[in-house]
Amino acid sequence: MKNSKVKREKVKLQFKIKNFIIMFFFLTFAFSLLPFTLSSCAHSSYEGREVTTKTFSRQFTADANQAYAGVRWALKIDGYAITEEDLQNGLVKTGWLATKVDSHYMSVFGRRDYGVNGGYYMLDVTIKPPEGGQTEVSITSHVKSVMANLKSSGIEEKKILRKIADYLRSPNIKVTNIGVEE
Repeated sequence: MKNSKVKREKVKLQFKIKNFIIMFFFLTFAFSLLPFTLSSCAHSSYEGREVTTKTFSRQFTADANQAYAGVRWALKIDGYAITEEDLQNGLVKTGWLATKVDSHYMSVFGRRDYGVNGGYYMLDVTIKPPEGGQTEVSITSHVKSVMANLKSSGIEEKKILRKIADYLRSPNIKVTNIGVEE
């Protein structure tokens, strides 16, 4: 009886030693891989794609040069950096900016979900030559984000269009009960 008890104790001790050795080698191996796993965290595993959102347009009673001056003024006032200008084709591009809290949203269960989304956007402004005395200015937002289906709320685009209208407004206005006449 005493002999079998000693054997069981000896087997338990061998089992503990075996588990200790296995655990020691496992932890040594795991910690040796730690620098590789930490360095892989610094590399991107997914890149957001660029999405073009809805275009917002407005017509102004001005020639293309006046509209272009208004576009430049409105973008500068709002803090946009102009990165590209193609005057012959009437195209102005801004640099990439972080999305604002209300500038872009995701559609979640049929509702607009605004907030911080880690996206960046740029604006393409197109100035079409006058037709019948009206120059059309169109603004399109391009968004890059790892979140899918980010859409423009139109707030930034409409704000730029309003500022262009302010710039192009005649100094001789007439305010009536119907509105403003230029």
